[in-house]
Amino acid sequence: MEKVTGYIDNFIFQNEENGYCVLTLATEEGELTCVGTLRGVAEGMNVAFFGSYTEHPSYGRQFKVESYEEKEPEDAFAMERYLGSGAIKGVGTALAARIVRKFGKDTFRIIEEEPERLAEIRGISERKAQEIAAQVEEKKELRQAMIFCSSMASRLHWP
Repeated sequence: MEKVTGYIDNFIFQNEENGYCVLTLATEEGELTCVGTLRGVAEGMNVAFFGSYTEHPSYGRQFKVESYEEKEPEDAFAMERYLGSGAIKGVGTALAARIVRKFGKDTFRIIEEEPERLAEIRGISERKAQEIAAQVEEKKELRQAMIFCSSMASRLHWP
């Protein structure tokens, strides 16, 4: 089994019913088309995909994902991209950029441990700061549950 890592750039196709996706992954080598049943993934996520390369007759080289694990955003670009991806309601690209510019590598720690500090940023009230922190926590718990379920399914050989 091979491993590729990068940031989910965008979805080409997504089936809400069964979770099947076709997406582009931004890697150090460039963009890579990835396919598979990937419930719980979103644009901007930093992931490690495990699977194998295939050659589609019409669409060319693709990476067929069998399992994945989410990695914490590692740099300012990744944090900004994740926060501004639409995953957190009310945080667009401009606000995400201001948050990351203000807190840098401590952005997620601040959101999780000192969410009231988000109110230091123009455009964020104390209420909105708490809402952002709650959503980040909810998404984190959901991601952890999805990753756990995915790992259990692959051990039990479920689709």
